[in-house]
Amino acid sequence: MHLRLLGFVLGAVAGFDLAWARLTDPDVFHRMFALRSAMVYLLMGSAVAVAVVGSLLLRRHRAPLTAEVIDWQPARPTRSHIGGSVAFGLGWALSNSCPGPTAAQLGAGRVLAVAIAAGIAAGVALQPVLARRLERARRPDLLPTSTATEVL
Repeated sequence: MHLRLLGFVLGAVAGFDLAWARLTDPDVFHRMFALRSAMVYLLMGSAVAVAVVGSLLLRRHRAPLTAEVIDWQPARPTRSHIGGSVAFGLGWALSNSCPGPTAAQLGAGRVLAVAIAAGIAAGVALQPVLARRLERARRPDLLPTSTATEVL
C-alpha cells in the first residue's frame, strides 16, 4: 500500500509538472510538430539526458523503496519496437497529445482528453490481439490444423 500511495503522489506531482510546463495544451504540440517551437524537443532532450545519467549512476545499486538490485541487459531493437514507435508517433501527431499529458488533461477536466484516453485504451487492449495475429501470419505452424490445410 505504501508504494501505491507513493506512486499516486508522484503521479500527481508529474501531472502538475506537465500542466505547469503547458504540456497539456494541444497548441504546444502543434507548434512542436510544425517545427515552430523547440521547447518540447529541448524538454524531452533534457529528460533523456537526466535519465541516462541517473540510470548509469543507479545501475547495480539497490532501489531505495524496494531494495531490489537495479540492473538490465541491453537488447537490440526489433520490428515490434519500430511498429510501436510508428503507432505512438502517429497517435501523438493525430491527437496532439501522448499518454502522460492525456492523464494530466483528464485531471484538469479537459473533455477532449476522454476521447484521446479511449483511443489509448483501445490501442492497449488491441495490442495483444494484433501481436498474436502477426505471429500467426509469420509462422504458419501456429495455425490451427483446419486453417493450415485451407491455406495450402
